[in-house]
Amino acid sequence: MSWKRLLLLMVTIGCVGVRDSYSQAESTPANASAADFAQLSRYQALNTSLAERAHSATVVFLGDSMIDYWGTKAGVWFPNAKWINRGIGGQTTSQILLRERADALSLHPEAIVIEGASNDMRLGFSNEQIRDNIVSMAELAHAHHISVFIAGMTPVCDCFRDLTGLRTVDRIHALNLLLEQACREGHWNYLDFNSPLADSSGHMRRELTIDGVHPNAAGYALLAHLVDHALKRYR
Repeated sequence: MSWKRLLLLMVTIGCVGVRDSYSQAESTPANASAADFAQLSRYQALNTSLAERAHSATVVFLGDSMIDYWGTKAGVWFPNAKWINRGIGGQTTSQILLRERADALSLHPEAIVIEGASNDMRLGFSNEQIRDNIVSMAELAHAHHISVFIAGMTPVCDCFRDLTGLRTVDRIHALNLLLEQACREGHWNYLDFNSPLADSSGHMRRELTIDGVHPNAAGYALLAHLVDHALKRYR
């Protein structure tokens, strides 16, 4: 085989490979149902099971990994079987908002704890965008006569590796002020998840975290005490 034919064959194979990779990527667009952008499938079976039983959920905790890891990777989840964990690690508030109906409203709880923001801030979303998504979730819950509790964003530290990035103390503080203001205006409840975990500089306390972002058992215990007190009427 001449070198010209060999070169033509290699180019042809390369083009086919590129075309195949494009067709595979195009076969499942990010907004296709199969892509499941909001990860609705994560709790679908559990939600169906709970919905079939009346009064099976008193409080739903809707959030990202801060909620998802509670009682699974660190700490102990609440003993009340009707306090339902609906956290999904890595999610932004846009994703959490999209699954609120399926993962929270459909369970008809008396109260909802809305937590999120860390992934948004890490990825460059503005505080106002984060606030607006959380307010939208609160408004939806309020419209369904569900008591609303909004958790402030927790602190971050570079205790073990660089994780702060855009999640600076000042930005977190500014976001939490926006969330507090939203709670006052909406007559909702604000849960200060930041102060119990923060040191004097506003960073996550090293002794309370497993990685600089998520609490360890001691950190979750502090948050549990706060939540227990705020939601005691729903025990």
